[in-house]
Amino acid sequence: MGGARGTGGMDFRLSPQQQALRQEVCRFLSQELGADHDSDPAPLPPGYLHHREFERKLGERGWLSLNWPPQYGGSGRPTFDQFLVEEEIGLHGGPASDALGRVIAAPIILAFGSEEQRQEFLPRMARGELAWCLGYTEPEAGSDLASAQTVARAEGDFYVVSGRKLYTSGAEFADLCLLVARTDPTAPKHAGISLLAVPMSSPGVTVRPLYNLLGLHWFNEVTFDQVRVPRRYLIGPENGGWQILNSALGVERITVYRCFLHWRLFRGLLRWAREHDLGPGRGVVRQRLADLAIGFEVARLLLYRAVLMHDRGLDYRPQAAMVKLFNSELAQRLYQVAVSLLGPYGSLREGSPWAPWQGAVAHGYLSAVQETVGAGTSEVQRNIIALRGLGLPRG
Repeated sequence: MGGARGTGGMDFRLSPQQQALRQEVCRFLSQELGADHDSDPAPLPPGYLHHREFERKLGERGWLSLNWPPQYGGSGRPTFDQFLVEEEIGLHGGPASDALGRVIAAPIILAFGSEEQRQEFLPRMARGELAWCLGYTEPEAGSDLASAQTVARAEGDFYVVSGRKLYTSGAEFADLCLLVARTDPTAPKHAGISLLAVPMSSPGVTVRPLYNLLGLHWFNEVTFDQVRVPRRYLIGPENGGWQILNSALGVERITVYRCFLHWRLFRGLLRWAREHDLGPGRGVVRQRLADLAIGFEVARLLLYRAVLMHDRGLDYRPQAAMVKLFNSELAQRLYQVAVSLLGPYGSLREGSPWAPWQGAVAHGYLSAVQETVGAGTSEVQRNIIALRGLGLPRG
Protein backbone atom coordinates (compact mmCIF):
# COMPACT_ATOMS: atom_id res chain seq x y z
CA MET A 1 0.00 0.00 0.00
CA GLY A 2 1.17 3.52 -0.69
CA GLY A 3 2.61 4.98 2.46
CA ALA A 4 3.05 1.63 4.23
CA ARG A 5 6.49 0.59 3.00
CA GLY A 6 9.11 0.47 5.71
CA THR A 7 8.74 1.38 9.36
CA GLY A 8 10.24 4.86 9.33
CA GLY A 9 8.92 7.73 7.24
CA MET A 10 5.89 8.00 5.01
CA ASP A 11 5.98 6.72 1.43
CA PHE A 12 3.25 8.42 -0.59
CA ARG A 13 3.81 6.46 -3.79
CA LEU A 14 0.71 4.56 -4.90
CA SER A 15 0.78 0.79 -5.35
CA PRO A 16 -0.31 -0.64 -8.74
CA GLN A 17 -3.67 -1.56 -7.18
CA GLN A 18 -4.17 2.01 -5.94
CA GLN A 19 -3.17 3.47 -9.31
CA ALA A 20 -5.69 1.19 -11.02
CA LEU A 21 -8.39 2.27 -8.55
CA ARG A 22 -7.70 5.95 -9.14
CA GLN A 23 -7.79 5.53 -12.93
CA GLU A 24 -11.04 3.58 -12.79
CA VAL A 25 -12.71 6.17 -10.57
CA CYS A 26 -11.42 9.00 -12.75
CA ARG A 27 -12.86 7.43 -15.92
CA PHE A 28 -16.25 6.91 -14.30
CA LEU A 29 -16.44 10.44 -12.92
CA SER A 30 -15.38 12.01 -16.22
CA GLN A 31 -18.23 10.18 -17.97
CA GLU A 32 -20.77 10.72 -15.19
CA LEU A 33 -20.04 14.40 -14.52
CA GLY A 34 -18.63 15.53 -17.85
CA ALA A 35 -15.66 17.15 -16.12
CA ASP A 36 -12.05 16.49 -15.25
CA HIS A 37 -9.37 18.01 -12.99
CA ASP A 38 -8.83 20.97 -15.32
CA SER A 39 -12.44 21.76 -16.19
CA ASP A 40 -13.67 25.26 -15.47
CA PRO A 41 -14.77 25.68 -11.86
CA ALA A 42 -18.46 25.83 -10.99
CA PRO A 43 -20.35 26.65 -7.79
CA LEU A 44 -19.90 23.66 -5.53
CA PRO A 45 -22.67 22.12 -3.45
CA PRO A 46 -21.58 21.29 0.09
CA GLY A 47 -19.87 17.93 -0.28
CA TYR A 48 -20.92 16.83 3.19
CA LEU A 49 -24.60 16.57 2.23
CA HIS A 50 -26.02 13.28 1.04
CA HIS A 51 -26.89 12.99 -2.66
CA ARG A 52 -28.84 9.76 -3.00
CA GLU A 53 -28.73 9.17 -6.75
CA PHE A 54 -25.01 9.85 -7.07
CA GLU A 55 -24.11 7.92 -3.92
CA ARG A 56 -26.10 4.90 -5.07
CA LYS A 57 -24.04 4.83 -8.26
CA LEU A 58 -20.87 4.90 -6.18
CA GLY A 59 -22.30 2.24 -3.87
CA GLU A 60 -23.00 -0.07 -6.79
CA ARG A 61 -19.27 -0.01 -7.50
CA GLY A 62 -18.28 -0.54 -3.87
CA TRP A 63 -16.66 2.90 -3.65
CA LEU A 64 -18.46 4.17 -0.54
CA SER A 65 -17.03 1.64 1.87
CA LEU A 66 -13.71 0.34 0.57
CA ASN A 67 -12.16 0.31 4.03
CA TRP A 68 -15.07 -1.36 5.84
CA PRO A 69 -15.07 -5.09 6.66
CA PRO A 70 -16.70 -7.23 3.94
CA GLN A 71 -19.50 -8.44 6.24
CA TYR A 72 -20.81 -4.87 6.40
CA GLY A 73 -20.60 -4.10 2.68
CA GLY A 74 -16.93 -3.13 2.46
CA SER A 75 -13.82 -4.50 0.81
CA GLY A 76 -11.41 -4.51 3.74
CA ARG A 77 -8.98 -2.15 2.02
CA PRO A 78 -6.92 0.59 3.72
CA THR A 79 -8.56 3.90 4.58
CA PHE A 80 -6.06 5.56 2.25
CA ASP A 81 -7.76 3.81 -0.70
CA GLN A 82 -11.11 5.31 0.26
CA PHE A 83 -9.50 8.74 0.37
CA LEU A 84 -8.26 8.27 -3.18
CA VAL A 85 -11.90 7.90 -4.24
CA GLU A 86 -12.95 10.96 -2.24
CA GLU A 87 -10.07 12.95 -3.73
CA GLU A 88 -11.13 12.14 -7.28
CA ILE A 89 -14.74 13.06 -6.54
CA GLY A 90 -13.61 16.44 -5.23
CA LEU A 91 -11.27 17.05 -8.17
CA HIS A 92 -14.12 16.36 -10.59
CA GLY A 93 -16.53 18.66 -8.74
CA GLY A 94 -18.81 15.81 -7.72
CA PRO A 95 -21.36 15.97 -4.91
CA ALA A 96 -21.41 13.87 -1.77
CA SER A 97 -17.65 13.61 -1.68
CA ASP A 98 -17.71 13.22 2.09
CA ALA A 99 -21.33 12.72 3.16
CA LEU A 100 -21.56 12.90 6.93
CA GLY A 101 -22.97 9.43 7.44
CA ARG A 102 -20.10 7.66 5.74
CA VAL A 103 -17.20 9.63 7.11
CA ILE A 104 -18.41 10.30 10.68
CA ALA A 105 -21.32 8.06 11.70
CA ALA A 106 -20.02 4.88 10.04
CA PRO A 107 -16.56 4.84 11.72
CA ILE A 108 -18.25 5.44 15.09
CA ILE A 109 -20.65 2.55 14.54
CA LEU A 110 -17.82 0.29 13.37
CA ALA A 111 -15.69 1.08 16.42
CA PHE A 112 -18.30 1.46 19.17
CA GLY A 113 -21.67 0.24 17.91
CA SER A 114 -23.32 -3.07 18.67
CA GLU A 115 -23.34 -5.90 16.15
CA GLU A 116 -27.06 -5.32 15.69
CA GLN A 117 -26.42 -1.67 14.81
CA ARG A 118 -23.66 -2.57 12.37
CA GLN A 119 -25.88 -5.05 10.56
CA GLU A 120 -28.83 -2.64 10.49
CA PHE A 121 -27.05 0.51 9.33
CA LEU A 122 -23.78 -0.20 7.56
CA PRO A 123 -24.85 -2.32 4.55
CA ARG A 124 -27.49 0.28 3.64
CA MET A 125 -24.92 3.06 4.00
CA ALA A 126 -22.49 1.12 1.80
CA ARG A 127 -25.18 1.09 -0.91
CA GLY A 128 -25.78 4.84 -0.53
CA GLU A 129 -29.30 4.35 0.78
CA LEU A 130 -29.11 5.86 4.26
CA ALA A 131 -28.53 9.55 5.03
CA TRP A 132 -27.43 10.96 8.39
CA CYS A 133 -27.21 14.38 9.99
CA LEU A 134 -25.25 15.43 13.09
CA GLY A 135 -26.99 16.69 16.22
CA TYR A 136 -24.03 18.47 17.78
CA THR A 137 -24.22 22.28 18.07
CA GLU A 138 -26.66 23.90 20.54
CA PRO A 139 -27.83 27.50 21.05
CA GLU A 140 -26.25 27.88 24.50
CA ALA A 141 -23.24 25.64 23.99
CA GLY A 142 -22.02 26.46 20.48
CA SER A 143 -19.51 23.87 19.31
CA ASP A 144 -18.50 23.00 22.88
CA LEU A 145 -19.97 19.50 22.84
CA ALA A 146 -19.19 18.95 26.52
CA SER A 147 -21.71 21.69 27.36
CA ALA A 148 -24.60 20.01 25.52
CA GLN A 149 -27.93 20.45 27.30
CA THR A 150 -30.15 18.21 25.19
CA VAL A 151 -31.42 15.55 27.60
CA ALA A 152 -32.07 11.85 26.96
CA ARG A 153 -33.98 10.45 29.94
CA ALA A 154 -34.10 6.66 30.31
CA GLU A 155 -37.65 5.34 30.47
CA GLY A 156 -38.02 1.57 30.17
CA ASP A 157 -36.85 0.42 26.74
CA PHE A 158 -36.59 4.00 25.47
CA TYR A 159 -34.78 7.28 25.92
CA VAL A 160 -37.03 10.33 25.92
CA VAL A 161 -35.11 13.13 24.20
CA SER A 162 -35.77 16.85 24.63
CA GLY A 163 -33.60 19.69 23.35
CA ARG A 164 -32.61 21.82 20.38
CA LYS A 165 -29.75 21.62 17.87
CA LEU A 166 -28.49 24.28 15.44
CA TYR A 167 -26.66 24.26 12.09
CA THR A 168 -27.66 20.66 11.46
CA SER A 169 -26.64 20.12 7.85
CA GLY A 170 -29.01 18.03 5.75
CA ALA A 171 -31.54 17.37 8.52
CA GLU A 172 -34.41 18.04 6.12
CA PHE A 173 -33.72 14.82 4.19
CA ALA A 174 -31.76 12.74 6.71
CA ASP A 175 -33.02 9.34 7.80
CA LEU A 176 -31.11 9.37 11.09
CA CYS A 177 -29.45 11.87 13.40
CA LEU A 178 -26.25 11.09 15.29
CA LEU A 179 -27.28 12.92 18.44
CA VAL A 180 -25.16 14.17 21.31
CA ALA A 181 -27.34 14.13 24.43
CA ARG A 182 -26.88 14.28 28.18
CA THR A 183 -27.98 11.04 29.84
CA ASP A 184 -26.79 12.06 33.32
CA PRO A 185 -27.52 15.75 33.99
CA THR A 186 -25.86 15.52 37.42
CA ALA A 187 -22.49 14.34 36.09
CA PRO A 188 -19.50 16.67 35.52
CA LYS A 189 -19.24 18.54 32.22
CA HIS A 190 -17.32 15.92 30.25
CA ALA A 191 -19.21 12.99 31.74
CA GLY A 192 -22.85 12.06 31.37
CA ILE A 193 -22.87 12.49 27.56
CA SER A 194 -24.09 9.74 25.23
CA LEU A 195 -24.57 9.19 21.51
CA LEU A 196 -27.90 8.10 20.05
CA ALA A 197 -29.08 7.22 16.55
CA VAL A 198 -32.40 9.05 16.32
CA PRO A 199 -34.79 8.26 13.44
CA MET A 200 -35.72 11.64 11.97
CA SER A 201 -39.26 10.41 11.24
CA SER A 202 -39.93 10.03 14.98
CA PRO A 203 -42.89 11.97 16.42
CA GLY A 204 -41.65 15.13 18.15
CA VAL A 205 -38.79 15.87 15.70
CA THR A 206 -39.20 19.28 14.03
CA VAL A 207 -36.83 20.63 11.37
CA ARG A 208 -36.71 24.35 10.55
CA PRO A 209 -34.49 25.82 7.80
CA LEU A 210 -31.57 28.14 8.48
CA TYR A 211 -30.02 30.10 5.61
CA ASN A 212 -26.31 30.79 5.18
CA LEU A 213 -24.46 33.76 3.69
CA LEU A 214 -25.32 32.48 0.22
CA GLY A 215 -29.01 32.62 1.04
CA LEU A 216 -29.12 28.84 0.63
CA HIS A 217 -30.71 26.25 2.88
CA TRP A 218 -27.76 24.11 3.94
CA PHE A 219 -28.41 24.20 7.70
CA ASN A 220 -31.32 23.62 10.04
CA GLU A 221 -32.59 24.02 13.55
CA VAL A 222 -33.84 20.69 14.88
CA THR A 223 -36.10 20.47 17.93
CA PHE A 224 -36.63 17.25 19.86
CA ASP A 225 -39.82 17.37 21.92
CA GLN A 226 -40.22 14.25 24.06
CA VAL A 227 -38.90 12.05 21.25
CA ARG A 228 -38.88 8.36 22.16
CA VAL A 229 -35.74 6.59 20.95
CA PRO A 230 -35.27 2.83 21.45
CA ARG A 231 -32.46 2.05 23.89
CA ARG A 232 -30.97 -0.29 21.29
CA TYR A 233 -30.02 2.88 19.36
CA LEU A 234 -27.58 3.94 22.06
CA ILE A 235 -24.15 3.90 20.36
CA GLY A 236 -21.37 2.89 22.72
CA PRO A 237 -21.69 2.91 26.51
CA GLU A 238 -24.14 5.15 28.30
CA ASN A 239 -22.34 8.28 29.52
CA GLY A 240 -19.33 7.35 27.37
CA GLY A 241 -20.03 9.72 24.50
CA TRP A 242 -17.23 12.19 25.17
CA GLN A 243 -14.52 9.61 24.62
CA ILE A 244 -16.19 8.51 21.37
CA LEU A 245 -16.50 12.08 20.13
CA ASN A 246 -12.82 12.73 20.75
CA SER A 247 -11.95 9.99 18.29
CA ALA A 248 -14.66 10.96 15.80
CA LEU A 249 -13.63 14.60 15.52
CA GLY A 250 -10.24 13.60 14.15
CA VAL A 251 -11.93 11.73 11.30
CA GLU A 252 -14.20 14.69 10.57
CA ARG A 253 -11.25 17.07 10.39
CA ILE A 254 -9.44 15.04 7.73
CA THR A 255 -12.52 14.34 5.63
CA VAL A 256 -14.84 17.33 5.48
CA TYR A 257 -12.19 20.03 4.92
CA ARG A 258 -10.00 19.03 1.99
CA CYS A 259 -8.05 21.21 -0.39
CA PHE A 260 -8.79 19.43 -3.66
CA LEU A 261 -12.43 20.52 -3.53
CA HIS A 262 -11.08 23.92 -4.63
CA TRP A 263 -8.38 22.75 -7.04
CA ARG A 264 -10.31 23.55 -10.22
CA LEU A 265 -10.74 27.17 -9.15
CA PHE A 266 -6.99 27.46 -8.67
CA ARG A 267 -6.42 26.01 -12.14
CA GLY A 268 -8.98 28.46 -13.53
CA LEU A 269 -7.14 31.38 -11.94
CA LEU A 270 -3.90 30.24 -13.54
CA ARG A 271 -5.51 30.18 -16.97
CA TRP A 272 -7.10 33.58 -16.38
CA ALA A 273 -3.74 35.10 -15.35
CA ARG A 274 -2.05 33.72 -18.48
CA GLU A 275 -4.77 35.03 -20.80
CA HIS A 276 -5.13 38.59 -19.46
CA ASP A 277 -2.87 41.61 -19.36
CA LEU A 278 -2.25 42.14 -15.66
CA GLY A 279 -0.38 45.40 -16.15
CA PRO A 280 1.98 46.55 -13.39
CA GLY A 281 0.36 44.16 -10.91
CA ARG A 282 1.60 41.04 -12.68
CA GLY A 283 4.43 40.54 -10.20
CA VAL A 284 2.08 40.55 -7.20
CA VAL A 285 -0.27 38.13 -8.96
CA ARG A 286 2.60 35.75 -9.67
CA GLN A 287 3.61 35.80 -6.00
CA ARG A 288 0.09 35.12 -4.77
CA LEU A 289 -0.53 32.27 -7.19
CA ALA A 290 2.85 30.74 -6.35
CA ASP A 291 1.96 30.86 -2.65
CA LEU A 292 -1.33 29.09 -3.38
CA ALA A 293 0.49 26.42 -5.41
CA ILE A 294 2.75 25.76 -2.43
CA GLY A 295 -0.31 25.69 -0.19
CA PHE A 296 -2.01 22.97 -2.24
CA GLU A 297 1.12 20.81 -2.14
CA VAL A 298 1.48 21.21 1.63
CA ALA A 299 -2.23 20.52 2.13
CA ARG A 300 -2.01 17.25 0.22
CA LEU A 301 1.02 16.10 2.21
CA LEU A 302 -0.63 16.99 5.53
CA LEU A 303 -3.73 15.03 4.54
CA TYR A 304 -1.84 11.98 3.32
CA ARG A 305 0.25 11.89 6.49
CA ALA A 306 -2.84 12.04 8.73
CA VAL A 307 -4.66 9.33 6.77
CA LEU A 308 -1.66 7.00 6.79
CA MET A 309 -1.19 7.52 10.53
CA HIS A 310 -4.87 6.63 10.95
CA ASP A 311 -4.30 3.47 8.90
CA ARG A 312 -1.34 2.51 11.11
CA GLY A 313 -3.37 2.93 14.30
CA LEU A 314 -1.30 5.90 15.47
CA ASP A 315 -2.62 8.92 17.34
CA TYR A 316 -3.26 11.30 14.46
CA ARG A 317 -5.37 13.93 16.24
CA PRO A 318 -2.73 16.68 16.17
CA GLN A 319 -2.12 15.97 12.49
CA ALA A 320 -5.88 16.01 11.83
CA ALA A 321 -6.05 19.43 13.47
CA MET A 322 -3.24 20.62 11.18
CA VAL A 323 -5.18 19.37 8.14
CA LYS A 324 -8.37 21.11 9.15
CA LEU A 325 -6.64 24.35 10.13
CA PHE A 326 -4.43 24.60 7.06
CA ASN A 327 -7.06 23.54 4.52
CA SER A 328 -9.81 25.81 5.80
CA GLU A 329 -7.53 28.85 5.89
CA LEU A 330 -6.08 27.94 2.47
CA ALA A 331 -9.60 27.92 1.01
CA GLN A 332 -10.26 31.40 2.38
CA ARG A 333 -6.95 32.70 1.00
CA LEU A 334 -7.74 31.19 -2.39
CA TYR A 335 -11.06 32.98 -2.72
CA GLN A 336 -9.62 36.24 -1.41
CA VAL A 337 -7.00 36.10 -4.15
CA ALA A 338 -9.68 35.21 -6.71
CA VAL A 339 -11.90 38.16 -5.80
CA SER A 340 -8.90 40.49 -5.86
CA LEU A 341 -7.71 39.18 -9.22
CA LEU A 342 -11.07 39.29 -11.00
CA GLY A 343 -12.12 42.62 -9.54
CA PRO A 344 -15.85 43.46 -9.51
CA TYR A 345 -16.62 40.46 -11.72
CA GLY A 346 -15.42 38.17 -8.93
CA SER A 347 -18.29 39.36 -6.73
CA LEU A 348 -21.04 38.37 -9.16
CA ARG A 349 -23.21 35.45 -8.12
CA GLU A 350 -24.86 32.65 -10.03
CA GLY A 351 -27.37 33.86 -12.58
CA SER A 352 -25.41 36.91 -13.70
CA PRO A 353 -24.41 36.71 -17.38
CA TRP A 354 -21.15 38.50 -16.52
CA ALA A 355 -20.16 36.21 -13.64
CA PRO A 356 -16.98 34.23 -14.39
CA TRP A 357 -17.44 30.46 -14.11
CA GLN A 358 -21.15 30.73 -13.29
CA GLY A 359 -20.41 32.71 -10.13
CA ALA A 360 -18.06 30.10 -8.64
CA VAL A 361 -15.77 32.74 -7.11
CA ALA A 362 -18.43 34.66 -5.19
CA HIS A 363 -20.10 31.39 -4.21
CA GLY A 364 -16.87 29.97 -2.82
CA TYR A 365 -15.87 33.23 -1.15
CA LEU A 366 -19.07 33.28 0.91
CA SER A 367 -19.13 29.54 1.52
CA ALA A 368 -15.51 29.41 2.75
CA VAL A 369 -16.33 31.66 5.70
CA GLN A 370 -17.80 28.69 7.57
CA GLU A 371 -14.76 26.48 7.04
CA THR A 372 -12.77 27.99 9.92
CA VAL A 373 -15.73 27.44 12.27
CA GLY A 374 -17.09 23.94 11.62
CA ALA A 375 -15.53 20.92 13.36
CA GLY A 376 -13.79 23.28 15.77
CA THR A 377 -12.62 26.82 15.13
CA SER A 378 -9.10 27.68 14.06
CA GLU A 379 -8.33 28.64 17.66
CA VAL A 380 -9.44 25.18 18.80
CA GLN A 381 -7.22 23.53 16.18
CA ARG A 382 -4.18 25.57 17.24
CA ASN A 383 -4.76 24.58 20.86
CA ILE A 384 -4.91 20.89 19.90
CA ILE A 385 -1.68 21.21 17.95
CA ALA A 386 0.02 23.04 20.82
CA LEU A 387 -1.20 20.76 23.62
CA ARG A 388 -1.31 17.33 22.00
CA GLY A 389 1.22 17.77 19.23
CA LEU A 390 3.86 19.97 20.87
CA GLY A 391 3.30 19.07 24.51
CA LEU A 392 2.96 22.68 25.60
CA PRO A 393 1.40 23.37 29.01
CA ARG A 394 -2.10 24.72 29.48
CA GLY A 395 -2.81 28.20 30.75
